[in-house]
Amino acid sequence: MLNSSSIVIRKGTIVDGAGEDPFEADVLVEGGLITKVDQDITTNARPIDAEGLLVTPGWIDIHTHYDGQLTWDPFLRPSCWHGVTTAITGNCGVGFAPVRPGSQGILVEMMESTEDIPAQCLEQAIKWDWETFPEYMDSVAAGKYALDIGVQVPHAALRFYVMGEKGAENKPATLDESIEMAQLVAEGIRSGALGFSFSRTKAHTYRDGWQPGTLSTLEELKPIAAAIAGAGGAPIMFSPRGVTGLFPEERAGEIKLAADLSRISRSPVMMCLIQHSHDPKEWGKVLGLFEEERNSGADVFAQVTGRSIVTLGGFSTKFNPFMHGSEWPSLSNLPNSEIAKRINSDNDLRDKLIRNAEETRHIWQSRKFFEEKTYPLIPLGETSPDYEPEETIADISDRTGKSPLEVMLDVLCSHNGSGMLNYPHYNYAGGNLNAVREMLEHPSSRLGLSDAGAHLETLADASLFTFMLTHWARDRENGIPLPSIVKMMTSEPAEIFGLEDRGRIAPGYRADLNVIDYSNLEVGVPWLENDVPGGGSRLLQKPDGYQHTFVAGVATFVDGRPTGELPGRLIRRGSS
Repeated sequence: MLNSSSIVIRKGTIVDGAGEDPFEADVLVEGGLITKVDQDITTNARPIDAEGLLVTPGWIDIHTHYDGQLTWDPFLRPSCWHGVTTAITGNCGVGFAPVRPGSQGILVEMMESTEDIPAQCLEQAIKWDWETFPEYMDSVAAGKYALDIGVQVPHAALRFYVMGEKGAENKPATLDESIEMAQLVAEGIRSGALGFSFSRTKAHTYRDGWQPGTLSTLEELKPIAAAIAGAGGAPIMFSPRGVTGLFPEERAGEIKLAADLSRISRSPVMMCLIQHSHDPKEWGKVLGLFEEERNSGADVFAQVTGRSIVTLGGFSTKFNPFMHGSEWPSLSNLPNSEIAKRINSDNDLRDKLIRNAEETRHIWQSRKFFEEKTYPLIPLGETSPDYEPEETIADISDRTGKSPLEVMLDVLCSHNGSGMLNYPHYNYAGGNLNAVREMLEHPSSRLGLSDAGAHLETLADASLFTFMLTHWARDRENGIPLPSIVKMMTSEPAEIFGLEDRGRIAPGYRADLNVIDYSNLEVGVPWLENDVPGGGSRLLQKPDGYQHTFVAGVATFVDGRPTGELPGRLIRRGSS
């Protein structure tokens, strides 16, 4: 087991996180820090052979929803497999503190409705040994993890704590209530919270309405921003109006809000941005306005992701087109491989499933699995997921002469029953990722939106970081240079969150490192694992190619297997 904090990584190809060209060197790690980067370092430290391999800083994931998973999965799977060494939670305004005794169920409901994390899982897993945000941070700090954790103060929880049911019902806050919320945010920041988050998108629902805070205006948020400035500054993250893709009539107002908050808080403000099908060029106009605000002195960014945002449909996932018919109950509790075996050996069963799906089309198409907009996640005849596919289900139907539902069933039965349908909700309006490439490379954007830990049975986006390497840097003809990709995942997010000790390979930085077999790196095939407390399931995705992952110089994974070491800790702002 490689658990020594004194190691030397030999002859690796260093991609240092600063955007510089790769170079070959040794990396000496002592006491959890990088102490030397040079050729042929003389040392008695334990050697790690990295010849022919990439050596990078560990990835920093700024947009996760591991708030609940922290309490029952110290590895934070699947992020730990994908080279993530720092994960930041408390995004989109939802979280579990502050909370008054007896009111915890409300925060569980908010998390379930917004991030699709089952309430029974959260109720069983969370111990609730806190009330205030500093107490919550102390509780997180008492845990041991495979990677470092950062937390943000969430607006929805804050609003309910201060305003009670009035806050949950999106009633306007009084000035006194806004000031009290501001004081609590400042308390959280001074205790080490990395930032503050809120949401204004009406896609985030709660009970019969929207998530608390959705209707909040600058009048409510201004005291909070001022308190953040008074506490020394910290990033603000929010999901804007327009289902995170902005409608033209809302565009200017949301960006002005971001700019105003940045100026008042004297801190970076990030707003989620995606390509929406109703106006596939809207994102470009938004980035143009961001650039104008940045040129005028506001520290604002669009938070973007590196691929389409999807719903996955398989035999065991939350949705598939065949699950509403009379034949499905006899199959639903079987392993995927057995379902595929029965369908492939019984033409009558196959025909009934297809007829039932045709009759229930109005139900499953509410989940958007339209044949002209849905793709196989793993193309028939291939072995790896394709996140920039060309052939829709309708295209395959036209080419093969099979009906679209026959093709869908073929896809689900493929790969021994592990095949999946991929419906891209966002970032795929043109049938490709060209718009995503432009978003990623724009100076006013920053990489995020992995949503790791959320939407457990419908997506597997924690693999974003491996995908960035394989798709954008290595495989795509019109891709993005490897040093730029690594910078997006390391030093850029570190700078946004003031994590001055990580994100680079240079003397004095934390030894959060990945050693990667780049030429053989694969993102992996998603599968559903029944390991969630309360009897729930989640989609996991494990890559091939990560030879070593180190957190503060301690090996957490070797060849994809855990070492048993849990060196991860809570990061407190100002002490990282």
